[in-house]
Amino acid sequence: MKKAIAILLVAAGVTSCGDSQSAQWGRLLDADGNVLLELEIAIAQTEYERHEGLRLHGPLAPNEGLLLVFPEEGRVCITNAGVPFPIDVIYLSADRQVIAIERNIPANAPGPYCHPTTQLVLELEGDTLPPFNYAKLELF
Repeated sequence: MKKAIAILLVAAGVTSCGDSQSAQWGRLLDADGNVLLELEIAIAQTEYERHEGLRLHGPLAPNEGLLLVFPEEGRVCITNAGVPFPIDVIYLSADRQVIAIERNIPANAPGPYCHPTTQLVLELEGDTLPPFNYAKLELF
């Protein structure tokens, strides 16, 4: 797979789960496939949806998340600028393996918070992600 050369800079700010964002359920699993957390996930696939992110959304409930889907795997950077609440962020590879976790990024934090080999970014309510060893995201 061709790696992206440019840095993808995204504001974590979320639009409301409006007409253009699809939603589904997801599970965060450990390395043995055990379910650690189940979430209702809004999906941001377009450049606009990824850019706006959580900005226009109220705080997320503990069982809600926003999944930012990028066109190809590469270096992705997130900010929380313009978002009036803290977030937890999980960076995932194209095959939905957990690469890194940033916990409790403060409200309006300019960042950037960057990680390589990322194609998916899952944003959750800040300071609520239990301290488990997450390995993979399963969508259903």
